[in-house]
Amino acid sequence: MQSREKVVSDRDDDTQQAVSQIVCLCTTIALHQEFGVGKTRLDRITDRINELEDQNTEVIMTPDANGRPSKARAEAIRESWLAGYVTSDYRIPMLRAPRGRKEQQYQIAGNKAARIAWQIYAKAVIDVLHYGPERLERLRKESRANHEQLNQWAHEDGLDVAMEKLRRCAADAMQAPDLEVTDIDGSKDAAEVDKEFRKQRLNFIKRVRAQTLGRIGATAQPVNVLADQSMQDKIQLVMQQVSQQSFERRRTH
Repeated sequence: MQSREKVVSDRDDDTQQAVSQIVCLCTTIALHQEFGVGKTRLDRITDRINELEDQNTEVIMTPDANGRPSKARAEAIRESWLAGYVTSDYRIPMLRAPRGRKEQQYQIAGNKAARIAWQIYAKAVIDVLHYGPERLERLRKESRANHEQLNQWAHEDGLDVAMEKLRRCAADAMQAPDLEVTDIDGSKDAAEVDKEFRKQRLNFIKRVRAQTLGRIGATAQPVNVLADQSMQDKIQLVMQQVSQQSFERRRTH
């Protein structure tokens, strides 16, 4: 039987992975709709994000002096990427304050993941598009506005419908009709997730042992589990009315 701590940790991991992808999709949609960035440049940004994620994972998976993951060093490096450009702050928009310890834990895990995803995405934009502070701050605000719209859709139509709307907008921007999104409800194949988790843990253990021997082991790869897209009849009916061309944020005045 899994311990309570292990279950909480797994849920936090699922939350962080889902939030990370949502932040990236919201930012991609903002780049496309608000800044006119097309597929070619979005693909270059995606390639750069993958490189930066590998670099970030490489740092984290290199044991510190106490044999633990170097999370603090990785955070310092990510902070340095955005210094003089834009804030690293990217808190998840909330429709209401969290209720109870469980929701507070989800919020903490989500905000942490959102911050990291934004740091990496913003650095990729700096490297590829050479955006300065003004456009980067505008991009951050537009991305969060898209996230707020997603929350509103989820509140009004249900989470599955909201995620499909988000997926379609991102797919339109990236010209990728088969784009998949992370299963935010955590119903992904548990065996697949556990396999990837064990791979990460094994790679880290190898690094600890290698450091002890004065050498570094093989590079660890980040987990990237995509959900199986299975829309219910109700969702398909609603989706027939969804525009694929615009995020159509409804702003309050």
